[in-house]
Amino acid sequence: MSEKRPNNIEGIRFGICAKPGQIAAAAQAGYDYVELDLNDVLRLDETAYRAMAAEMQSCGVYAEVVCGLLPGGVPILGESVSAKRIHAALDRSFELARALGAELALFDCPAERMLPPGFDPAMAWRQLGNLVRMLQSYAADAGLRVALLPLRRSVADLMNYVSEATLISAMLRLDRVGVAASGFNMALEAESLPQLKRTGSLLWHMRVSNVLGNLPPRMGDGEDYAATFAALREMGYRGRVTMEGECRDFARDAAEALNCLKAAAAEA
Repeated sequence: MSEKRPNNIEGIRFGICAKPGQIAAAAQAGYDYVELDLNDVLRLDETAYRAMAAEMQSCGVYAEVVCGLLPGGVPILGESVSAKRIHAALDRSFELARALGAELALFDCPAERMLPPGFDPAMAWRQLGNLVRMLQSYAADAGLRVALLPLRRSVADLMNYVSEATLISAMLRLDRVGVAASGFNMALEAESLPQLKRTGSLLWHMRVSNVLGNLPPRMGDGEDYAATFAALREMGYRGRVTMEGECRDFARDAAEALNCLKAAAAEA
């Protein structure tokens, strides 16, 4: 494959949420990087993992971003929280993130952010704060950064808004912990684009999709993607933008989505 040239538009790098077997297709579509879920990678046997690593090397497209920092569903809220189990999970996930060459790890983990029945929400927020401090320590040791990803209330009870993630990151003053935003989750929580501007320098990652069904962007699909890039440009964002829409035909949808996003970025 010929040497890959970046898609940089005023510093923006474009990536896509992908499975380990989709890296070559992402490279062929023209993406700068892939975003992998560590749960998917951990399910690979050694042969499959080596094949994935070789594919990255051949394509020049790497997992610059990972998510799924608590593989295996380790409780972080409630009476059954075990610091030993959390540390074991984070040891494993950050070791894998380093091996993949990731620069940013997203804290998503929706199931782990659901409140156990009857548990005090105030205590849960304190537990979440303690976990974020742990993420700071692991990120510093691993030489990467962590971004808190707000998720809609239907899948997570805590940290549903970009404003909440920004407040947590700002108040804890942790230099390795910032904020990620998902256009899909923002839309479902009626959080407007101007909120992105209020994150300031703490916005470290952006995910984009057609919010009607979390689908890959397409030209003329009714979404105003240029508005998202205009907001990012106004705040001086120079980071990564990941296409998170659920692809039915990965190669086709990935290519169409990138063309749409690049056009929107150029228009903004």
